[in-house]
Amino acid sequence: MKKICTILLAIAFLYLLAAPGWALQSARDGLILWYRSVLPVLFPFMLLSSLFLQLDLPETLPAALYRPLRFLFGCSDCGTFAILGGFFCGFPMGAKLTGDLLRQNNISRREAQFLYGFVNNLSPGFILSYIAADQMGCPALGLPLLINISGAALLYGLLTSISFRRQNTVSSPGNDFAAPSDGNIFSIIDDCIYDTIRSTVKLGAYIVLFCILSGAVTHVFSGICSFPVSRFSSLILLSGIEITNGVRLICASSLSLPAKYILLSMAGAFGGLSALAQTAGIARMDRSLFFQYIKSRVIITLLSIILSVCSVFFRPLFGFLFL
Repeated sequence: MKKICTILLAIAFLYLLAAPGWALQSARDGLILWYRSVLPVLFPFMLLSSLFLQLDLPETLPAALYRPLRFLFGCSDCGTFAILGGFFCGFPMGAKLTGDLLRQNNISRREAQFLYGFVNNLSPGFILSYIAADQMGCPALGLPLLINISGAALLYGLLTSISFRRQNTVSSPGNDFAAPSDGNIFSIIDDCIYDTIRSTVKLGAYIVLFCILSGAVTHVFSGICSFPVSRFSSLILLSGIEITNGVRLICASSLSLPAKYILLSMAGAFGGLSALAQTAGIARMDRSLFFQYIKSRVIITLLSIILSVCSVFFRPLFGFLFL
């Protein structure tokens, strides 16, 4: 493993020396993406969710919010809070909330493994506004894409909940939230702010790193190998590295609308290597949990492809999408 890392780092260093202008532009694009899109959206959600957990506020939410999710997935009240946060706030809040709940002993490791599998997805806002409205210029695609991406994750959660219910018969943490800290309220807020800043800066570093990697792959394929980025296979590769840049390239390509629709569903469900690395870092996953998380993303991606292909196959029912 060390040899592989050494080789990759050497290649990266040579690329920075050989194409400094391209690398600089990629890094600048990553920083702009983080500053304009990720930081303003995620920072408030991360800070508020951290305060919610530290002050024991989720326990005060109406039980009506928890009951349907408990019934569907068989998880605890703490687990349902991670589901709500993950699906409404979007990536990487699902993984961060699950990791925080696990470290605070609010949920068991078994429940954390179950939740990691499906709660960490693109936010509805990102799908509806950035992908459908902004990049595709077709707001009508927002709902079908949301169904394909988030629906595939929910379907995976429902399927794996069968096994989770069978194996979760013993008493375990997660029925109640941990008692709030006895510290001063301002010290709690200060700790939450510090933790949120650290997490968002870490996300920015990951985004810049994978934007440089994505730019390098684009540069090599389009410049050296004369491999156009509009080709189907190259779009799959680039969207598999970094989702935001991949979405932009897919939408700008010359592919047909149904092909773009399927590719966007696949890329959105997987999230890219950047999302995998960010999730592992933000949630502080160990190797076992991380490999299980990768397996779940692959299955969710396959489910999303099936859903999108079926909707294209039955296009008379969805004909308004492909005018």
